[in-house]
Amino acid sequence: MTFARIALAAFTAVAATTCELAPPTSPEHAPASIARAARTRTASDINAPSSAPPSQGARTLKTHADTAPYLCHPGSDTCVAGSPLLASSQTEARWLIAHGYPSPAEHARLSKLDLAQLQVELQAGNPAATVFYGSRTALSGRFESGVAILRKAAATGNIYAYYGLSEAYNGETPQKNLVESAAYLRLAYLLGDRKASAAIAQRGLSGIENVVADERAAVLYQTFAKSSRPSPRPFE
Repeated sequence: MTFARIALAAFTAVAATTCELAPPTSPEHAPASIARAARTRTASDINAPSSAPPSQGARTLKTHADTAPYLCHPGSDTCVAGSPLLASSQTEARWLIAHGYPSPAEHARLSKLDLAQLQVELQAGNPAATVFYGSRTALSGRFESGVAILRKAAATGNIYAYYGLSEAYNGETPQKNLVESAAYLRLAYLLGDRKASAAIAQRGLSGIENVVADERAAVLYQTFAKSSRPSPRPFE
């Protein structure tokens, strides 16, 4: 056997032995390209179709279902009248929901409940029921307790609670005060509900009484509402 053949055979044997003895490459010692590929596969597994979030269409449908009871039909008498419980757009309807307003249907339902039933709704977290419970309590002989409930609700951002406070001071109780009643509606207006002005007009106050109510609302805005930043009701 020639020297060249002997050398080639020896080199082949050494290479084979080296491959057999070499330990398997661990992930931490893998080349960068392999590590990147592994990370890519892991990310792909995490983002598999089965774990994908709901489609935008599904979220839109749910939102529409929530706001539908608040929407009026353009050109109808209800839209023209400007009920504070009705919205002309999805955006306005969402504003109503965010600030504790019931839909007209929900308002009618809550109006039929007694105090015990309203308390159950309140404890379940229904913000509109809280307003009904507070005003009903105030008008049923526990005025201060009812007003305290309404003021607490208003302090959390429930603008509809100011309508409840207005009703409490407009009821047939020893605490009846039409100017105070209008002042709370004016406060709702100052905090963003432009439609509260229609409710103020329905109080039928004189010019002097309206001036006094405005002054009282300005005081309440600074002392009770703590000069909160208004949340304007959308206008579309």
